Amino acid sequence: MAKTSVNGMSFLDYTKKALDIALHPGSISESYSVGDALTFYYKAAVIPAIVAAALGFLLLFALGSIALGLFSHFANILGIAALGGVVLGIIGAVMALAYVLLIIPISIVLDGAIYHFFAKTLFRLWNKDISKTITATMYGAFPGMLFVWAIFIPIIGPIVLFAAGVWGFIVLIISMARQQGVSGWRAFGGMLISGIILGVIIMVLEFAVIATIGVGIAHAASYCLPNPGFICSGVSFSSGTLKATMGQSLGIKMMKATVFFVPFGTNLSTSDPAYYIGNLSSGATVPITISGINEINGTVFGNLTMEYYTSISQTTPYVKNVATFRG
Repeated sequence: MAKTSVNGMSFLDYTKKALDIALHPGSISESYSVGDALTFYYKAAVIPAIVAAALGFLLLFALGSIALGLFSHFANILGIAALGGVVLGIIGAVMALAYVLLIIPISIVLDGAIYHFFAKTLFRLWNKDISKTITATMYGAFPGMLFVWAIFIPIIGPIVLFAAGVWGFIVLIISMARQQGVSGWRAFGGMLISGIILGVIIMVLEFAVIATIGVGIAHAASYCLPNPGFICSGVSFSSGTLKATMGQSLGIKMMKATVFFVPFGTNLSTSDPAYYIGNLSSGATVPITISGINEINGTVFGNLTMEYYTSISQTTPYVKNVATFRG
């Protein structure tokens, strides 16, 4: 006999009632305040939580014991041969209890609040108060809660949980329509709009975080991207001075070669910071140091442009952008 709760119903009775609601959501009109909804949920979740914890302990205990048996030598060295399986079993049980008794209830409140804000407060698709929304959200969580123990059953467990998820979504739509006194399509529309807007908000926030991190990385490290046929490596930038290793593999000998730093958006000028290389053979590399580079808003961005001749008699030099630099 399951333990009896304060109002005379046993925990088993609450679990049966939760199953009945999940099987017949359209016939249930009862609603709860946020506190009462959570109280109902916890009473209905006691038995599924115990079953999930027991299966979690047994499965991880068995797997842990097998693994420790295969690596018994290391287990004996580490002193965990006797307790390793038990520890893993306890971890499995705690994970099951945390999911049923902590994660699902938190999601009920958060999801209900999100649905209510967008569907009722913002778009006026629903008319009833938040207690109705929380109640419907709790009803929709029942299939997942009742069959949470399936996660510890190999092969068929994921199938059962997927089916419970689909079942729970259908229950959510039906119960939300009944609680809010609207059609099923209107209930579905309210949740769909909430999901889309929340998804967009999350995507924007993720993009902002990624962009911020990306900018931080770009500013934290200098880089030099060589154009085809040229080499630019070992780059560093500090206090207006760029240091790098330059080279070329074009198959020609460059004479009187000079590399200029040309700020992005400007044309080559003889006044741009430069370093005179001299002769540069194919496949050869030389260290360069270009000083006097000005930073703009703490950033340096421009092209490394090579001016060179290929013969003594040449009067007009060749000019090529050989790399892009950012510091």
